[in-house]
Amino acid sequence: LTGEAMAAADPKKQFHTVTFGLGDQHPGCRAARRRLPATGAPYSWYMRVPDLPRFLLHIRPVLERRLAESIAVGHTGELKVSFYRTGLKLAFREGRLETVEPWQPASSEDGDAGFPGLTFLHLLFGHRSTEELRQTYADCGVWSDAASVLLPALFPKKASCVWPLA
Repeated sequence: LTGEAMAAADPKKQFHTVTFGLGDQHPGCRAARRRLPATGAPYSWYMRVPDLPRFLLHIRPVLERRLAESIAVGHTGELKVSFYRTGLKLAFREGRLETVEPWQPASSEDGDAGFPGLTFLHLLFGHRSTEELRQTYADCGVWSDAASVLLPALFPKKASCVWPLA
């Protein structure tokens, strides 16, 4: 409801609070931080993606644009991301994401990077950087020079304001 609609519904009811849900990186919050009475920490994210290869192929244009705007422009090669029991293999050719397919790591050290459980989703959706994940989860790691360049380029941390759908 708008403020006008709420006032019309009950003209005797007074407003006592105005709340802006802008996120701590919003320019308005950054410009007036000292004048704001209260700010809250970002809410924890609980995310699921039922088919990661399909989702990554769906967002392929965004990933390719990010790669083209990075120092890995024109990259050719594979990026193997281990989830320890399963994993993903992303194949790039001249800066294009050719394929994304399930991959089975042979050992816990196999691959270019490792993210246990659902921690990769925090990187995928820009909630946390690879460094933040490594500091929080001891089992997260980046093991190759290529991954140390590709992962931040493909999945940069982004300020977000998430609203639930259900």
